[in-house]
Amino acid sequence: MRLVGSAAFKAVETSEPRLAGSIPVHLRQSWKLFLCAFLGFWFLSPASSAHADPARPGNTRSVVTQVLPASNAIEVSIVGVDAFVKMKVHAGHSAEVIGYDEEPYLRIDEKGRVFENSWSPTVVINKTRYGTGSTSPTNYEKTDKPIWRQIANNGEAIWHDHRVHWMSPLKPAVINANGLVQDWQIDMKVDGATTAVLGNLYVEDAPGSWWWLLVVPGAASVLLMKKKLCQVVLAIASAAFMVLGIVQYFSLPSPARATPSLIALGGVALLLALVAMTLRSEEFVAAFSTASGVAVVIAVALHRNQMNHRFVPGMGDAWCIRAILPLALGIGAMALWHGLNALLRVPQPLVNES
Repeated sequence: MRLVGSAAFKAVETSEPRLAGSIPVHLRQSWKLFLCAFLGFWFLSPASSAHADPARPGNTRSVVTQVLPASNAIEVSIVGVDAFVKMKVHAGHSAEVIGYDEEPYLRIDEKGRVFENSWSPTVVINKTRYGTGSTSPTNYEKTDKPIWRQIANNGEAIWHDHRVHWMSPLKPAVINANGLVQDWQIDMKVDGATTAVLGNLYVEDAPGSWWWLLVVPGAASVLLMKKKLCQVVLAIASAAFMVLGIVQYFSLPSPARATPSLIALGGVALLLALVAMTLRSEEFVAAFSTASGVAVVIAVALHRNQMNHRFVPGMGDAWCIRAILPLALGIGAMALWHGLNALLRVPQPLVNES
C-alpha cells in the first residue's frame, strides 16, 4: 500500500504526519468558531434603542388623518409603521401632549427644548409597545404637579403611543372592508390651544407562504454552478443583505432602530465570500465559503419575521424582502453544505495491488 503524490505526508504545526489532501484539524473545526462568533454577536450586542422597544415587523399600520384645528406649528407622523408617534414643533411655538390619565406627558417649548413629566404614568407605560412590566407610582394623582425633565433640545419628540397601535400580538378584528381596526385620537395643547391629532389603524393579511418556494431555485442555482460562480452568487446575496439592513436602519430615527444585525452579518458574509474568491487553496476556500454560508443562514433565521409579516419598519410593504431572504437562504444553505462537505471529508489512500 502506498500514498499517491510527491507530498504524501504534510506536517501541520506538529511533528505528526497527515494524509496528503486531508483537511487540517484547525480548518475542519473553523466553521464552529465562526458559528460561535456570530451567535455571540447577536446575544451580546446591545439594542440600539435603550428607552423603548424598537419598531418590529407586523400586519397593522397607523396613519395620521388630520390635526384639529389645523396648525402650521407642528408636524405629526407615524414612525415604524405603527410603533411610534413623531412630533416636530417649529421654533417659536410650543406644544404639550396629554397622557393616558389626562395628565401632562410631554412638552416642547418655544426654544425647541423637549421635556417629559417623569411623574407621569404614561412615561412608564410607554417604555414597551404593549406596556408590559410597567408599574405606576402607588401614590400618583393626576392632579399632581408635573416634574419636568429635559430629554432633548431639537424640537422633536418620538414616543410609543398605545392609542395608535393594537395592544395585542393577536390579529385584531376589522370594522369595515378597508381593514379599519379603530379610529384614534391624541389630545394636546399647541400654543395653549386645545388640539386633537386624529388617525386610523388598519390591518392587512399576512403574506402567504409562497416565498418558501424561492428556497428551491436558490439552492438549485448553487448546485448547478461552478465553484467560483457559487462564490460570486454568495457575495451578491450577502451584499443584498447589507443593502436591506442599511435601508431599514437609517430610514428610522434612533429610538425606533433595532440592533443592526442584518448589516453586520451581511457585511461579514460578504467579506468572507470575497476572501474565498481570492484564495487558491481549496482548504481555505471551503473554510471561508462555509463561514459565509453560516452568516447568511443565521441572518435569515434572525430576520425570518420580515418574511411572514406584511410591513417592515423603514420599508413598509416591501415585497423584495420576501424574495431576497428566502433566495439567500437557499444560496447560503447550499454554500454551507458544500463547504462542510469539502472540509470534513478525508480522502482514502490508494492501494497498489502490485
